[in-house]
Amino acid sequence: MWRRIQMMVRRDKFDRDLEEEMQHHLAMMTQSHGAQGISEEESNFVAQREFGNTLLLRERSRDMWGWTWFEDLSQDIRYGLRMLARNPGFALVAVLSLALGIGANTSIFTLINGVLLKPLPVRDPQQLVSFGKAYGAGVIGGIDPGPLDLFSYDFYKRIKDERASFQDICAFSSFTTRVSVRLSGSSVGPADQAISRLVSGNYFRVFGVNAIMGREITPQDIDAPGRNPVAVISYRYWQRKFSGDPGVVGKSIVVNSTPFTVIGVTPDGFFGESVDPDPAEMWLPLTMQPQVMLRPSLLDPHGPYWLHLMGRRVSGSNLKQTQEWVNLRLRQYMIDQQGTKITPEDKHTIQQMYVELLPGGRGDSNLRFEYSAPLEILMGGVALVLLITCANLANLLLARAMASGKEISTRLALGASRSRIIRQMLTESLLLSGLGGLLGLLFAVWGTRVLISFVAGTANYTPIDSIPDARVLAFALGICLLTGILFGLAPALRVSSPSLAPALNERSRTMSSGPGRPGRIPLPKILVAGQVALSLLLLVGAGLFVRTLRNVDRQNFGSNRSNVLLVTFDPRMAGYKQEQVRGLYQQILAHMNALPGVRSATVSMFPPLSGMSWTEEFKISGHVAQPNEDMGSTLNSVGPQYFETVGIPVQQGRSIGPQDTETSPKVAVVSQTLADHFFPRGNAIGQHVSFSDPEIKGDWEIVGVAKDAKYNSPREDPKRMIYLPVMQQSGEDAFVGSLEVLTFGDPTTVAGEVRQAMGEIDGNLPLRNVITMNELVGTRFLSKEKLISELSSFFALLALSLACIGLYGVMSYDVVRRTNEIGIRMALGAQSSGVLWMVMKESVILLAFGIAMGVPITLAAMRLVQSELFGLSSSDPFTIGAATLLIGLVIVLGGYIPARRATKVDPMVALRYE
Repeated sequence: MWRRIQMMVRRDKFDRDLEEEMQHHLAMMTQSHGAQGISEEESNFVAQREFGNTLLLRERSRDMWGWTWFEDLSQDIRYGLRMLARNPGFALVAVLSLALGIGANTSIFTLINGVLLKPLPVRDPQQLVSFGKAYGAGVIGGIDPGPLDLFSYDFYKRIKDERASFQDICAFSSFTTRVSVRLSGSSVGPADQAISRLVSGNYFRVFGVNAIMGREITPQDIDAPGRNPVAVISYRYWQRKFSGDPGVVGKSIVVNSTPFTVIGVTPDGFFGESVDPDPAEMWLPLTMQPQVMLRPSLLDPHGPYWLHLMGRRVSGSNLKQTQEWVNLRLRQYMIDQQGTKITPEDKHTIQQMYVELLPGGRGDSNLRFEYSAPLEILMGGVALVLLITCANLANLLLARAMASGKEISTRLALGASRSRIIRQMLTESLLLSGLGGLLGLLFAVWGTRVLISFVAGTANYTPIDSIPDARVLAFALGICLLTGILFGLAPALRVSSPSLAPALNERSRTMSSGPGRPGRIPLPKILVAGQVALSLLLLVGAGLFVRTLRNVDRQNFGSNRSNVLLVTFDPRMAGYKQEQVRGLYQQILAHMNALPGVRSATVSMFPPLSGMSWTEEFKISGHVAQPNEDMGSTLNSVGPQYFETVGIPVQQGRSIGPQDTETSPKVAVVSQTLADHFFPRGNAIGQHVSFSDPEIKGDWEIVGVAKDAKYNSPREDPKRMIYLPVMQQSGEDAFVGSLEVLTFGDPTTVAGEVRQAMGEIDGNLPLRNVITMNELVGTRFLSKEKLISELSSFFALLALSLACIGLYGVMSYDVVRRTNEIGIRMALGAQSSGVLWMVMKESVILLAFGIAMGVPITLAAMRLVQSELFGLSSSDPFTIGAATLLIGLVIVLGGYIPARRATKVDPMVALRYE
């Protein structure tokens, strides 16, 4: 083996040694015959005849050495590189086309890998199991049929002690909590803000993550609520807040006014169980929830459902049996919770509740839920672009091979096998795809960063990495090999065909069968027609997504987007109590209304299109609820002039104003949808509502009906809303954290004054975001639509350009090959217009053939993306017609240029054309 390796590496030396040895043997044989009295010339001839064919013997010796495939490959690579160097223009166009196609595919796949495929950086992620989808984040209560994704702390305590087929089960809050953080002893200026996650004591043990400094949170840290205030911080937060201080372990920090001790730092790259933007920066014990959230305890035995659960399965355990065991424990727990007051209806509902155990190795991600469909659509789009690129390059390679017909015919005549010709041409195509792949990887890194900025929005950090990992590199390598074979195999098979080889040695006068002579459509033109069909598909898809973005963006949201500035703050972080917040709100509104350029200001629990909601069951005086009737509504606590400030018109009655105070009668404003449902005759004003939440006490009189507005998504249907005056709220409902400022002009011009005014009111009041309503809508809700529409438009235009270039190349080559024919026609009296139409006719036929193929393919494919559209159908005739017209104009232009050139042919020159 070692000698064979030496022969491969030092093949030139062994060739020289073999040549010297053969010459030595020939000299000895010649000398031997000369000693017998034969002349020197005859001795040489006899020795050569006895020795045999030296070239054949040399080839047999090389075969005995081995590695002949490597030698052939080396020859093919060198030959391919020489051919590319002789045609730098062709090589440059091919490599750039492939780089765009492969780079786009790799970029989209990198994002798919980060969002959908990449496992968590933990020990044996394949053993992790998620209890439900874990996409939701919030607090719920009650019993409802169907899957359960959120769980109570009491249920977690029960199931973790039994755990059956699980090594362990951990719990963590379904939401992150933004907290204020100060170093112990520091109380000057605004506090730092960090994103925290409440976790059970075995959280790190279940994930198999060990701290690089200090230790992790353990079950002993959560023995009792309110005890052991400890914190584990992320590597990134350690660098950002503590500048990588090696003595951070043991330091005291004040989190929301409660001292915590830093006990450990997680490894670099660990971001918890979520791959969403802005992941947790610190992990705190579940039992510190009241101190961390500054809200009443959620840990009571009959508390709400607010936790996600994940477990680590025992190797070899049966998932179906484990699923049944979890469902049985859930139903028994729900029955126990209801106690003796349980009704037959409740028992029936509980039997319909279940937990869906899902693989948890990829973590929990709202991005996965939101972007899985768009990324799959874009992946299909870039794959089509790559197919069109391959078709173009196949045409180019076929044209080059046809031009080298005499060379290929000569090689075949001299005994070269068809497989040898095919292998050499495939090597050249693989060289092109390899070079394109290398350049495409650079494009992919840049493109992925752009895509991540779309997905992450305004987040400061996202765990999705733009640097390709092993899976992405393997994908890029695979796609390079696939494309090289795709665009190289058809030309190789075509030109190496024995039936075609003799024709390659002759001058071909035409690529078509000519008028009146039936013949088969050449492969290049079939590929062009396929490019037209695929381009039409991409153009229609891009048109639908662009119009979807326009429809979503320009719809009536029910509120003002143009002149509203939003400021998010949290009085709890600054230490405000319930009895103090009303005075704070009055101060804020007085300062804001006094600012120049401000028309009005208000506060609320959440503004329109914030993506947040608070749902409660309610009752209407005099209304008897029917069985299974939905009596839920979204609630919002708002300040005076809320509707005037955010631009929600009040259709009937009045809005909430300064007169609605703690001592005045309790009032409410309802949405048009709620009023139309319960008061179809328009008599909602003066009715009374009450709520199941004990903190929202008494009856509230409806004094106004407001127009419907969108709060959770631009795509949502009108929802029931009840607005309550924040000045009349008590308990936790008295806390709101959104300031809305209506300006006369551009709201960004007053953002600095608003920040300064908030600092003058209380320098310790943390401001999370200062953003305009337009920016909020654009970054939070339109980013997905923008991602699809902008990228699909880019890919469609790229595909259209490639199709046009492909047709131009085919028709130009056709004109060159038919120069002699065109000269004869013109010499016999053909007019320029006739020659122009003769060439253009083929372009029109290819266009018609491509559109005929593309329309049914497009109609079928667009049905798959109907769920991503808004305000139009997947078979929208205007979009299909506009795309067809555009591709027709571009393709006709691509055929017109070579047709116009054909009319300029000089008949005398053409008749002498070779």
